[in-house]
Amino acid sequence: MHDLVLVNARLVTEETVRDATVGITDGRIARIAPPEESLEGTRSLDCSGKLVLPGFIDLHVHFNEPGLTRREDYFTGSSGAAAGGITLFADMPLSNAPYTLTEADVHDKIARAQRSSVVDFAIWGGFVEDNVNEMAPMANAGAYGFKMFTCDAGDGFPTPAPETMRRGFSEAGELGVFIGAHCEDQAAMDRNALRCPPGMEEIDRFLAIHDPETELSAVRFALGLAERTGAHLHICHASLPETVDLVTEARRHGVAASVETCPQYLLCTEEDLHRIRGPLKCTPPVRNRDSVEGLWQRVFDGAVDFLGTDHSPAEVEEKHQSSFNACWGGINGVQYLFPLLHTEGVVRRGMDIRQLVRLYSSEPARFIGHYPNRGTLAEGSEASFVLFDPEAQWTIRAEKQLTKHRQTPYDGMRCTGRIEQTWLRGEPVCVYDDDTGGHRLSGRKGAGKLVTPVNNKGQKK
Repeated sequence: MHDLVLVNARLVTEETVRDATVGITDGRIARIAPPEESLEGTRSLDCSGKLVLPGFIDLHVHFNEPGLTRREDYFTGSSGAAAGGITLFADMPLSNAPYTLTEADVHDKIARAQRSSVVDFAIWGGFVEDNVNEMAPMANAGAYGFKMFTCDAGDGFPTPAPETMRRGFSEAGELGVFIGAHCEDQAAMDRNALRCPPGMEEIDRFLAIHDPETELSAVRFALGLAERTGAHLHICHASLPETVDLVTEARRHGVAASVETCPQYLLCTEEDLHRIRGPLKCTPPVRNRDSVEGLWQRVFDGAVDFLGTDHSPAEVEEKHQSSFNACWGGINGVQYLFPLLHTEGVVRRGMDIRQLVRLYSSEPARFIGHYPNRGTLAEGSEASFVLFDPEAQWTIRAEKQLTKHRQTPYDGMRCTGRIEQTWLRGEPVCVYDDDTGGHRLSGRKGAGKLVTPVNNKGQKK
């Protein structure tokens, strides 16, 4: 007798689309039977007309706890994640106070997430000028990787000097964990700022300062460090097809490197930034139409490893300042990646939905060493899955979000395909409510578990 049986289920993984009856026991997929076979279960879920997808994995979010919970916290952020089909997220180390720079900071964030998150979680540590000696203790405490900036990240999160970067990359390589890099060249941005004429329109000035070469220069530098030290370098939020090309070329020469991109770089352009303004402000910024098309081509070619939202929310007024320069730079989007990219990628551009599953589930699971326990639908895998209606037509409405602040640059966008239900280890976490036209939480606060990566030496931390 199974705890739950999925009937009339159409399972979609990166490899196959098949009809089946699925038996789930003790939070795992115990049996995948032919669709005509009947399985006994305490509960059943009729999946007719829907697709069953492996739970999504977003390895780049900022949930702001502790210290900046006026913007987001683990409960509200994970609730929004669940509404977006995410069953595992990885939280970044610098949109909180204090920053996650010590073993004690890692323990504190884990304890907070264990109390509040409705889905599973991983924790990024930070890599700054003065904490190389903390990297091993943080990794042993459960840090999934180390985030660094090649540009100014503000007080308290100092960019490592070149020699410190070399030491930190070497240490990460020895530990078998990742360096995640925000790649923008601060010196180049400073030079660009000096070239901007007085009175230049704010958004035009922002784009001129953060021009494409500032990203590419920093990516080249970081890849060079990875080549010299043997560390695995992960390029965060690539906004340019040329960034992906640099990673591809480095891999051909044996460099351990990977790259992610985000919905804003696949959906939005500089013209959209002028129209939407603050809610679409982020760094690196959105680019021109040619870059969007080029990035899509790299996605289709398989050169992009996986997708993440870079969800970095703020209070409504922080995104709607009269001065664009004063607006917070970060995007609220954790609920929307899959339906948006299903609409643009699968429906409009002809992408195979299996490729989208690979980018937002299977490859992130491999990246942290948890495939096939996660990232697929197979006997023995964890029963964390999404019920997705590929035909549903709907419009994103910010007021329906489960995140703390009801704003997003995607407000008003039409989508084909909707997350109907999200399940974590055989239990429902979030469901779409036809009566309200929005998602409602059905999971338990604190149900999420810490996930630590299997490192490149094959050891579980």
